[in-house]
Amino acid sequence: MHDEQSRVEPVPKLPVATVIGIAAAVGMVPLNATMIAVALPSIAEDFEISTGTASILVTVYLVTMLIGQPIAGRFADWFGTQRTVTLALLGVMVTSIACALAPTFALLVIARLAQGCTLAALGPSVQSLLRSLTSPEEQGRTFGIMGSVLGGGAALGPVIGGVLTQVFGWQAIFLVNVPIAAGALVAARRAGRGAVEHSVERPADTEGERILNRVFVAAFSVQSFSTLAQYALLLLTPIILHARGWSTGSIGLALSALTLGAIVMGPIGGRAGDERGRRAIAVSGTSIAAAGVAVLMVAGPSVGIIVLVLGLGAFGVGFGLTQPNLMSAALESVPMSRTGSAAGVLSMSRYVGSVTTSLTIAAVVTVDGSGSRFVLGLSFVSMLAALVVSSQLPSKRDVAMLSRRTPGHSIHPLQMGTVQSSSEVSKSTSAQPPAGSSARPPEE
Repeated sequence: MHDEQSRVEPVPKLPVATVIGIAAAVGMVPLNATMIAVALPSIAEDFEISTGTASILVTVYLVTMLIGQPIAGRFADWFGTQRTVTLALLGVMVTSIACALAPTFALLVIARLAQGCTLAALGPSVQSLLRSLTSPEEQGRTFGIMGSVLGGGAALGPVIGGVLTQVFGWQAIFLVNVPIAAGALVAARRAGRGAVEHSVERPADTEGERILNRVFVAAFSVQSFSTLAQYALLLLTPIILHARGWSTGSIGLALSALTLGAIVMGPIGGRAGDERGRRAIAVSGTSIAAAGVAVLMVAGPSVGIIVLVLGLGAFGVGFGLTQPNLMSAALESVPMSRTGSAAGVLSMSRYVGSVTTSLTIAAVVTVDGSGSRFVLGLSFVSMLAALVVSSQLPSKRDVAMLSRRTPGHSIHPLQMGTVQSSSEVSKSTSAQPPAGSSARPPEE
């Protein structure tokens, strides 16, 4: 009988360029969410509608992301991550061209909906593909790089969208996806030859394959709490500075302290988590981010620019350190065959935090920034909760045991969020038949 472990082969280290190439696929998700904001006036003018009506394109996209990613993750587990990534990237190219060529606004909305569906499929499937291509010792590094690409897509979206719209017209913000998707497709196809296709050798569902284990729930919660605070800073900063008469460009420059910190620290935090454990780095990063929020909460709407930049920078650094370790811990806590589903559910945590913040700001903050201290106080409490929950993430010892127990990382590493003790591992090992034995496990 062909033994599964005999088919497990070590996975070579992925070059940084390859990781960036594959991550560019999921980087299009925030890129397309932010590029369109600056193009809405041009779209409204061309179709002779109001800018408010044109904003339906934003709403349709975000709703599709919220609903589509968990469904797409489950589909990737069933259909196979490599095939899902390929299909989704081809779909992005086709639907982006359809958006650019739409002759009416109604058809543009339909094409945008289809584009959102294909991009929603990329989030969980790319994360699943990267996990299958990466050894446990390198997953933090890989997801740290991916996090930087995501941050770069979100930060550069308005800039790219503005330039493309001004030079080529609003159609260009959709057509730019074609070369990005094509490049990501080449990178994924080349690297994906070594990926574990989940749908080919799929184990039966068991108690240990549940997604909602202790570690996953902790990672989901910390990401929700952190995203709540992140969006509070992203949304409140423009309100406060606009009330002082700052230009849009100056406000964007101030916000760069938040985004640059997260982009730079992502790979560093991921690599540190590989070496020192997810828990230690996540706790450190969350503490730094919470300190940044505390400074801004105390300062309030009258915060000085130096203090504002320092507070935003501290949060960005802490957020960047934490995020890759949350992603790594969450996906490591589920079996390989459920990675897509887990990634899709984990993606929802970002929307939980962002939607909560958006609704709160709309309810209590005025145009002059009044009420911002309440939102910052809520954000600080949220970060304290994240700090407490992050203690449930795997320690350095857990990560080390994971690396030893999962050659080729095709075996469920942290069933139900726990790692067996050394004695349990010893008992499990002694109960197995010796190598070369003809003994078979009992039939299910």
